[in-house]
This record gives sequence, structure tokens and C-alpha cells, in this order.
Amino acid sequence: MCAKAANSIENLFSLATRQHCMWKFKRYPVTSLSKLPSENEAALVPLCRVDGIPSLLYTVRSQHLWYTKGEISFPGGKNIQDETIIETACRLTENDIGLKPEKLDIWGHGPSFPGRDNKILVTPVIASVEELADSDLNVDSKKVAEVFTVAIEVLCDPNNQFSGKSNGFLLPVFAADKYIIKGLTAYITHVFLNCALSKDIYNNDITKRKKIMITS
Repeated sequence: MCAKAANSIENLFSLATRQHCMWKFKRYPVTSLSKLPSENEAALVPLCRVDGIPSLLYTVRSQHLWYTKGEISFPGGKNIQDETIIETACRLTENDIGLKPEKLDIWGHGPSFPGRDNKILVTPVIASVEELADSDLNVDSKKVAEVFTVAIEVLCDPNNQFSGKSNGFLLPVFAADKYIIKGLTAYITHVFLNCALSKDIYNNDITKRKKIMITS
């Protein structure tokens, strides 16, 4: 009963959940590639309380960008030389949406997942924000069109869970109001929820979900 209670939505910000989540996250199976991409990116997965409600933060990329325009993604981007993956995630999050590193409680990072037609490797960095306010954000409109949050409870609701094929893989898809979260962003969301919550709260078997058409 104790383990079950620890892995609940209410206890997502607890030390016990953090430790359990990161232990599972670092050991999560990854698709092996015959040739590893040379480009690495970091993606910050911000677990936030918004008006007291545990939520995940996402961005809608600006239409000014040529390769990710209009996409829903976590904050982040290309890892540069002499910078750790966590430093990259924090720097680009502040650059893109103004969320300062001192607001972030870093949990750690997981394994790297292939993205963008297997041309890059993306490493998720998990961080929590005890209470997120509008004043914490200063969005760079040249890079980000919109920032929004989705309650964990919404992501755990089977009525909001779908699946779709992308690059030959069956991936989870989440519907939240007007937003459709898909691709690698949806997969990282799925992995995080699998690692952070018990099966009775988040039990998303994507092979059994309604399939919808998604574009890359």
C-alpha cells in the first residue's frame, strides 16, 4: 500500500516518487539503431503545479522555424560541445520560454531516444516546478508560438489516449482540449508517466487504443 500511495498523482513531487521514477526511467528500453545519429538534443520535461494541479508543460513551436514549425514539443534543443545535457536543457528552456534554472528542481535525465526520422538523439531531462505562475514565463515569440500545460489527470484519462504510426512505429497520442500531442513528445510523456505513476493510475496500452492518422 505504501508503494502504491507513493506513486499517485498527489505524491508526484515527493522524494520517493522522484527516486522511483528516475530508477525506472534510466533503465527504460530504447530502440537500437544500426547507426547512431551524430546530433544530440535535450528536452526538458517540466512537471509543474499549476493552481495546485500537477501538470506537464509543453510548447507550440513558432511558424518562423523551418523544421519544427507548429509542432508541440517540450522545451529544449541542440546540445553543444562542452555543455552537459542538463545544462543544455536549462539554457534553452530559459532562452525559449524564460523559465529560469533556479525555478527548476532537476531530477536527472533518462536514456536517449531517436527522433526526427532517426536523425537525432533526444535525451529527456526531468525537472519539477513547485508552483508555476504566468510571471515565471517570458516567451521568445520567434521560437515559441504558445506555452500550455496539461493536467496529469487529463493525460491519464483513457478517453484522451490514442495511438498512431510515425516512421513505422506505433506511438501514443494524447488529446487535450485543442491540442494533439504526438510523435516523440508523446512518447516521452508516456515513458515519464509509466515511470512516475502506478499501473492503476496510468495504464496506457497503445496497442489497444483507437488509432488515428498522424503526420510527421
